[in-house]
Order: sequence, then structure tokens, then C-alpha cells
Amino acid sequence: MPGFVDVSNMSNRQIQRMGHQDDVDPRDSNYSYRNLARRNPYGYNRRPVQSQPSQQYPVDQVWAAAAAAQRVNGEYVKEEQWMHNATPPYIAKRRNRDIMMDFLRGVETLTDQDREAGEQCRAFLKSDLTFRALKGRLTDFDQAVSKVLAVDQQFDIGTHRYELAIVASLPASVKRNQIRANTEERVKFATGGFVGQPGDKVTANVEVLSASFSTTYGCWFIRGITDADQPVFFSYREGKDAGTWLTIQGTVKAHRDNLTQLNRVRVL
Repeated sequence: MPGFVDVSNMSNRQIQRMGHQDDVDPRDSNYSYRNLARRNPYGYNRRPVQSQPSQQYPVDQVWAAAAAAQRVNGEYVKEEQWMHNATPPYIAKRRNRDIMMDFLRGVETLTDQDREAGEQCRAFLKSDLTFRALKGRLTDFDQAVSKVLAVDQQFDIGTHRYELAIVASLPASVKRNQIRANTEERVKFATGGFVGQPGDKVTANVEVLSASFSTTYGCWFIRGITDADQPVFFSYREGKDAGTWLTIQGTVKAHRDNLTQLNRVRVL
């Protein structure tokens, strides 16, 4: 027949050259396994890779473990904090995420308080995000939190790596938001009015509500409320913990938003 050649008396190599047989055939006596190894560096009869089942953790345990990590560190630690001036140097604080994973591998070490704190953290975020969404105030971070809250059964350590990293930071974030909300509420509903008049030098006993450091001005901005329920705002060279009572002297600079702004403040 046209187009066909009698190959019965030909060697395998001759057939290969005519294109009637695959160039790579391990049955060919002239076949080199060294060439095959170059083509398949993993071995000719490579076994298929078996996928390992990923570890999963119930949602309530993950939130409890995140709360426990916050309890251990007292803050959110994103990167390990080293004491480099010690001999030898050592890790002073581990990452919250690493501590959280330790608790998940040993869930018997989680306390009832951890579980309650984790559930409260989760409930607060759900309520807060609903409020923000209604107001149209969702940020990029809020969108990330939404992905975390969307996991309602189990966190998979393989597919939820990003969500697990986020959830480790949320107890600290919720604590800051609660302090801020409490501060704003106390300032808003304070009934004492303003302190003095602009230019007056005043002395007051003040409970610190919040303190934040300004990198722009290199000082701490402190909001507080006097024992006469008068909100005040001033800058200071040192930060002060919320709840601390101070006796201060300063000059009234201005009145705004139910706050008295003080200048040239010193702590007595």
C-alpha cells in the first residue's frame, strides 16, 4: 500500500529513524538508561506523590488559642523579640502566632477564661464589622477580618494560613478598639464641661484614658478626665498607662469637641 514500508527485517533503531516508533523506547537493545535519567531525573518508575492530609482545628479552639497567646505576651508580637545584649542572646518574646499554634497542639492547656475571651473577641468583631459595613467604613484590614470570620467550622492549617496569621493579631486589636470606644464614650458623655478659660493656668487631678505616641512630634498625646468629669487633652514627654491618676499643672490652650486642650503640662 502506498505510504507503508515493510519493516519486518529492520532493527528497532532503523524503525525509529523512519519515524515509525517512539524515539525513547526502553525495549530497544541500544537504549541508554543514562539518557532516560537525564530526561526523568526523578527515576523512570517514579511513584506518584501522596498528598498528606492537612491538620484542622475547630474554630472555637483557634479563637481560644489566639486569646491565650495574647494572655501570655500581653500584646501582639508579630516578629520574635530578641535580647541581643545578653550572653548568649535569647528570645524575650515569641510571635503570637507561634504561641497560638503551641496551644492548638496542646488544647488541654487552654483555660475556660481563654475560651470565653476568644468567643467575646469573635462576637465583638462580628458586631463591629456589621456596624462599619452599614456605615460604609470598611477598611482593607476589615476585609481581611471578614475572611477570618467567614471560617465558621474548622481552620485548615494548609488552606487557611493567611486567616490563621490574622486571627493571632485580633485579640490585641479588639482590646485597642474597646479602649478607644470606652474613651470616646466617656469624653462624649462627660458632664463637667470645660476647664477654665484660654490662657488660664490650672491644676487638676486627671485619670488617664489613653496615651498614643506621635512620631511626627516626638511626644505622647494623652487624653484624660478630671475628678470633676471634665475631659482634657495634652502632650507629654512620657506615656502613661490608662487608669493612672495624675496631678497636673498646665495652661488652657483651647476648648473643642467637649475637650479642654492644655499646654506646657507638668506632672506634680
